[in-house]
Amino acid sequence: MIALQKEEVIDKALSEFEKSLKSFERDSKDSFALVIFINGCYDTQRFASNKYSVLVHYQQARQSANILEALLSSNIENFNQAIKSAHNILINSNIVHPDFILSN
Repeated sequence: MIALQKEEVIDKALSEFEKSLKSFERDSKDSFALVIFINGCYDTQRFASNKYSVLVHYQQARQSANILEALLSSNIENFNQAIKSAHNILINSNIVHPDFILSN
């Protein structure tokens, strides 16, 4: 039962995250800022607080990141699971060229 609730919370956050990407302009500064944040979290398997702090200058990116950041209140595993999925969502979203998301 608890695992189901955990999955529902993550799925809901990912759905909101994906929906938020629809309003991004392709290759905008907000798009790149969000990619940098997601990649930072994805690569380190941790919350990239320094990259998140920079999003204060990119409100649209910050709003999308906040959807995922809210999962930290439950635990880092939920956040990391969501980041892995968000990384894939970004690749398919077309807000930036996928090579920018996949590059190290």
